[in-house]
Amino acid sequence: MEPVKRKPLANEKGFALVAAIIASLILLAIGMLVINLSTKDLRSSSVTVGHNKSLAAVESGTHRLVQDFSPDSTTWTAANNYTTNCTAATPTYIWRAIAFGVDANTQYAICSPTTSNLPPVPIPGYALGSGGWGMMRYNARVVGKSDSYNASVGVDVGIGYGPVPIGTSSR
Repeated sequence: MEPVKRKPLANEKGFALVAAIIASLILLAIGMLVINLSTKDLRSSSVTVGHNKSLAAVESGTHRLVQDFSPDSTTWTAANNYTTNCTAATPTYIWRAIAFGVDANTQYAICSPTTSNLPPVPIPGYALGSGGWGMMRYNARVVGKSDSYNASVGVDVGIGYGPVPIGTSSR
């Protein structure tokens, strides 16, 4: 038996070009996938950094609130850097820079405190007769923002102020 010799077809000459184009398209698709995943990861990291910077601003604002707190409600004004319209639909915050902060675009605002509806908290060991001493409760909101990352975080803070006399004391 004699082997049959095969003749090349005339249309097989462009096969290498088609294979090269298919390989290039596959590599292009893989490259686009890698770039897309990298971009999403960068956006996610950016959001995380923005929220962390905003939380750092909230922490600074909380420290400032506790440091400067006065139970006198006449001091809770815009003149003392408190935002007075925090319950409005679009509050106009009075933004303050973080003390010794390295990022001028990360700031905080403190809303005017309000007296809590809850009763004062008794302080153990300070009872006198039927009354005693306790801590008054106040509520405030501290908002932090990072303009660099377009992020904002708000935290409600509870403050205890005392000791103050509570109830009635009989001697």
